[in-house]
Amino acid sequence: MKIKFLTAAIVVGLAGCNSSSSDNAAQERESLNLRILHINDHHSKIDATGPVSLNLGGVDTKVEIGGFPRLVTKFNELQNDNTLRLHAGDAITGTMYYSLFRDELPDALMMNQVCFDAFALGNHEFDDGNEQLAKLIDAIKNGEDACGTEVLAANIEVPSTNPIYGMYEPYQIFDVAGQQVGVIGIDISSKTQASSSPSADTKFLDEVETSQRYIDILKAKGVDKVVLLTHYMYSNDIAMAKQLNGVDVIVGGDSHTLLGDNSLHTEIGFGTAQGEYPTVVENADGNDVCIVQAWENALILGELNVSFDPLGNVTQCAGTPHLLLGDEFIHPDFDSDDTPDAVHTAQELATISQYIAQKNELSSVIKDQSTSDKLAFYSDQVDEKMQENIGHSDSLLCNERTPGSNHSSGALCVEGSPEREFMNQHGSIMANVVSEAFVDMSIRSDIGIQNSGGVRTTIVQGDVSVGHVFNVLPFTNFLVNLDMTGQEIINTVEDALDNVVANNSSGAFPAAANLRFDVDMNEVKGQRISNVEARRKNDDGSFTEWHSIELDGTYVVVTNDFIAQGGDHYDSFVPVYEDQTRREDTGLLYTDSLINYVKKLEARGESLDTPDVTEMAVQSFTPLH
Repeated sequence: MKIKFLTAAIVVGLAGCNSSSSDNAAQERESLNLRILHINDHHSKIDATGPVSLNLGGVDTKVEIGGFPRLVTKFNELQNDNTLRLHAGDAITGTMYYSLFRDELPDALMMNQVCFDAFALGNHEFDDGNEQLAKLIDAIKNGEDACGTEVLAANIEVPSTNPIYGMYEPYQIFDVAGQQVGVIGIDISSKTQASSSPSADTKFLDEVETSQRYIDILKAKGVDKVVLLTHYMYSNDIAMAKQLNGVDVIVGGDSHTLLGDNSLHTEIGFGTAQGEYPTVVENADGNDVCIVQAWENALILGELNVSFDPLGNVTQCAGTPHLLLGDEFIHPDFDSDDTPDAVHTAQELATISQYIAQKNELSSVIKDQSTSDKLAFYSDQVDEKMQENIGHSDSLLCNERTPGSNHSSGALCVEGSPEREFMNQHGSIMANVVSEAFVDMSIRSDIGIQNSGGVRTTIVQGDVSVGHVFNVLPFTNFLVNLDMTGQEIINTVEDALDNVVANNSSGAFPAAANLRFDVDMNEVKGQRISNVEARRKNDDGSFTEWHSIELDGTYVVVTNDFIAQGGDHYDSFVPVYEDQTRREDTGLLYTDSLINYVKKLEARGESLDTPDVTEMAVQSFTPLH
């Protein structure tokens, strides 16, 4: 059921007519059991993931997980008369569903099948600028199957000339079982400015101050149940909750945090939970705040149940992060060509079914047919392109952001594996390979630099397709050559590391080719890297020997145009980029660099592989204590 919202004008009118004291008003109200169904950070992953290898009740199997057709089914199953459906931001960028269909925006179509009550703007909503964001908001509010989803962003302000002006609100008040629930949208300000592409006239306000301001506005209107719908990171949500008065619930996103029973995820071999679902902390009033997040990529539907007393205080919160499994289980040895007879026995299937039934966090979900049909229009086109094999990888090319952070984009490289141990000391394998592809594509470059957050996933061992590459590099960035001194290169790396430390922006962590160094995150800015070495490219494409970087010497650095313009606080790139005598716009799409690199290796009879440790940018890594 779609929750009907109350506009600010109506609420003001009601407040003006109410002359009773707050105590009498509280006595007239009843308690409320609110159900919040939520997702975040689906990043254009609107179809299912997998099949993924799991162990269910002692049976090794493979099964699809997530996707919007299953989300719609589960949303509808869990819906009751007291439900809000919320999305905590980062709907777009991450797969070919966005890369290929920027005009059609199938993400909005899928969101309209769920029919969210509210959607908070995330940082990646600004990746292609405000004009493109306006198209997304319009598709959510007025496009095919639109159902009145409210777009929220309290700490974002734009002038009347901006494309998104008037298309979103700071908050919305919903009527839930005759009671008012206020929902405030909050985006992560510094990260959106540094790591995305909002227009210059877009103003981002402090998250905590803005939250308190609008909580106070809602309280003044008589709304005593307040939900923050944030795209602000799990750790930030916890810290913010403790500083605020009057907040009851935070439904978050941005950090792609899996919450729940970690022993279950260890048992099934998929995911690592970072905290309890829900996480409960005390706000500045000493009252409980329920904090939740629902991982990423439409894998999980969060179900939070919150009980309020007549005064609007939280008396209890509990819930379940539902991992959405498919309903077809594949034997791990099955291959349609080589081992078509490898199927589960009836007993194995019964064991799997019984195990799922015993675990609240696991659901075997049938896809919603109407949603599947609408998705198929796009998936058929994506599949055709994605299936083109262009090469091979001899290794599992794991992805990571900051070493040791266990970012979910590298979830296939589990804790304790050789790949994970390697990344804990040397950073993202996949990002280093991308940097190598940059140097290969940009003929005159010596050094390649890539921000780890721009590399979105892992490439598994085996055939490599166009689709794999697009999933790794899904954005529309272009390669830029910059003539830089050794000192400017060091300054740029220091800028990026400072963004990781100062803003907790893990995606800023640098990867590089033909540049290597040691990192100590505990040092002050300017002293975090040491033992910096570099190589230059010879005319024949070979490389010189490693040497201590020449501070006054000149190197040609190839990078993506996002960080070249200061994105992710790669600030020392900016003056070089703005000097046209030192910048070369190659016009090369950065995704094509990896495609062509894989193809070139294939033509030589070679494959992608994990770089030798001497080729990794990070030679040694000391994390923050």
